[in-house]
Amino acid sequence: MAFSFSTSLLTITNPTSVNRRSFTRTTTASLQTQTNHFTNLLKSTTKLLWGSSLPPNFLISTVRTTWESTWQLMMSQLAPSDPSGSYTRPTSQFRSTITISPRTPKKSLHLYVGLPCPWAHRTLIVRALKGLEDAVPVSIAQPGKDGAWQFGDVDHSDSDDGVNNNGRNVILPSKDLANGCRNMREVYAMRKGGYSGRTTVPMLWEAEKKEVVCNESYDIIEFFNSGLNELAKNASLDLSPVELKGKIEEWNSVVYPNVNNGVYRCGFAQSQLAYDTAVNDLFNTLDMIDDHLGSNRYLCGDTLTLADVCLFTTLIRFDIVYNVLFKCTEKKLIEYPNLHGYMRDIYQIPKVAATCNFTAIMDGYYKILFPLNPGNIRPVMPSGSKHEFLSIPHDREQPSLVDKTEDLVRS
Repeated sequence: MAFSFSTSLLTITNPTSVNRRSFTRTTTASLQTQTNHFTNLLKSTTKLLWGSSLPPNFLISTVRTTWESTWQLMMSQLAPSDPSGSYTRPTSQFRSTITISPRTPKKSLHLYVGLPCPWAHRTLIVRALKGLEDAVPVSIAQPGKDGAWQFGDVDHSDSDDGVNNNGRNVILPSKDLANGCRNMREVYAMRKGGYSGRTTVPMLWEAEKKEVVCNESYDIIEFFNSGLNELAKNASLDLSPVELKGKIEEWNSVVYPNVNNGVYRCGFAQSQLAYDTAVNDLFNTLDMIDDHLGSNRYLCGDTLTLADVCLFTTLIRFDIVYNVLFKCTEKKLIEYPNLHGYMRDIYQIPKVAATCNFTAIMDGYYKILFPLNPGNIRPVMPSGSKHEFLSIPHDREQPSLVDKTEDLVRS
């Protein structure tokens, strides 16, 4: 996931570099004074012309037309669409079967992620479950005001702000620990030959060669699952066993277009038809999965797989982001008894909850996706998505056994 539209910045250069800080403060103060003066003038003019009544219809119509045109322009940059207005996700630029030479030094691999991104979240979960934290260090970017992934001095003062984290040990944004870059654009540009395309996360980096290994999330989690077992502390865990690969692929072919990407198809739809199609696909699929989970603990039965990890990172964001911001409003996830219990089941697996920084997730959507939320107001955390509620026993230890017993009775 990457937010790529940008804002205009005013840059003033002082070639003498004398008293630059004072100059900057004075310039900023001057601009602020001018802005306040203009705002006050506009308020006074509005009050003089219309008093406490609404502006005339012509003004409202003009502003609405201007905003709609501006919105279409911004959305075309943020979320490319086809002629019908349906969101078309750009493909990852660095895809291949990941192979690492035996001569590659340990800890040469480095993972780049962003906490709001569900695709990056997949890699954090598999990295944690396999015990690869020491073998694959991670740098955690955060979206800037222009939507680009950036690093820098991070203020964690509100990480325990009562909104969601409540003092839990959750992963937090960081500096670039591998290259010391200011943003992901600089990291990608360091590769041989440079790079000027979309600078997305997750991204797996080879530090010794200064090269992008892969920036496709599913390729990375498959590699983490089986390609680094000699370095993994939990090498025996297999999230993609041979006997379940067929089922995993079947579930991925349903979940990815209709749920993982389906919520984005809803939120980034640029026509009513595109939205209606996406929202119907989304909730028809969620209804089907909820019914399936009534007799199966996980998607493929009793075994947690990569398919579950991919579904989980969308579900954990559903009620706090997608239901509201992306207009996925037919149902909340908490209204699905099996899906919500399934999500709590995975959340309660050791190490998974620590990858879920709800403050960073909500800020990354509500305060960055300006075309969808111009006021930048972050809504209150739903009670059903708080850590305390997600920690309630899920009672899903053996639903698959119930289904098998019923099959034996019928036979």
